[in-house]
Amino acid sequence: MSGERGQATVELVALAAAFAVAAVCVHALLVLWAAQSRAQGIADQAAVLVAEGRPLPAALRRQARIQRSRHSLVVRLPVTLAGGIGRTHAVARAALP
Repeated sequence: MSGERGQATVELVALAAAFAVAAVCVHALLVLWAAQSRAQGIADQAAVLVAEGRPLPAALRRQARIQRSRHSLVVRLPVTLAGGIGRTHAVARAALP
C-alpha cells in the first residue's frame, strides 16, 4: 500500500504545480486585458481633448506615453507582469478628426 500512497503524493504535487502555473498565466492575461482597456480609455480621452484644442492633463502624460501623428494618437502604457518578472506595453490608437 505504501507504494500507491507515494504515487498519489507525487501526482498531487504535480497537479498542484500545474494549477499554480495556470493561475499565474490567467493572472497575466487579466492584467494585460485590464491594461489594454486602460490604454484605450486614455487614447480616447486624449483624442477628445486634442480635438477640442485643450492641453493634455499632466496625469495622463505621467500614466502613459502619448504620441500624436497627423491623424491619430498612439498610447503606450507600461505593464508589469507577475510581480516584476515580465514587462511589456499595452498599445492603443485613437483617430483624430
